Amino acid sequence: MEPQKEAGTPRDPVARPPATSRCETPNEEERREGGTAPPAAVLDEESDGASADGLWELPVEPAERRPECSRCSRPQKVCLCPFLPLHPLHISTHLYIIQHPAEVQLKTSISSQYVIRTQPTNRCLSTLECAAVALSILEKNNDIQETLLRPLQALCSFQLQHGAQIRLSKEYLLKNGLYPKPMPKNKRKLRKMELLMNSVKI
Repeated sequence: MEPQKEAGTPRDPVARPPATSRCETPNEEERREGGTAPPAAVLDEESDGASADGLWELPVEPAERRPECSRCSRPQKVCLCPFLPLHPLHISTHLYIIQHPAEVQLKTSISSQYVIRTQPTNRCLSTLECAAVALSILEKNNDIQETLLRPLQALCSFQLQHGAQIRLSKEYLLKNGLYPKPMPKNKRKLRKMELLMNSVKI
């Protein structure tokens, strides 16, 4: 018996046309050497590939990065640093917020300024607003509330200018027949909806 030839022996190099710059598959080599004629779909793919070969040689313009804020490294267009205090606020109070998912209702005359998100009622405040009001009361300094809420106001203003919409509270929507979803069948959830409609604290 003759010893079997090793499968990994190098084959003779295949001569390629000088104009061809891409790699050929074995099927393409067979067709070039006089094999069967390729179907029309293959010809279309080859012609598309040949027409796209020149695109790789086109110069690519470097993409310009948007100007960034040196403080937070975010794009300047969406940076909130101008609305933050230059120096940290001096606050002696340690504030821990344990908040229910239905947000917080405080006995205050202010309404939520987080207008791009639906709140349960007009008296419900976001976490940031709750912290700002609480710290202002505890520290006896109304400037704290204004300082802490300035970034939230800027955020809402920016998003409203770029497609966001003012979201009315669930209480308002229910009272005025504008609530877009069907009323829940779950008794507990339905009871919450009824309390909202009657302005009862939930």
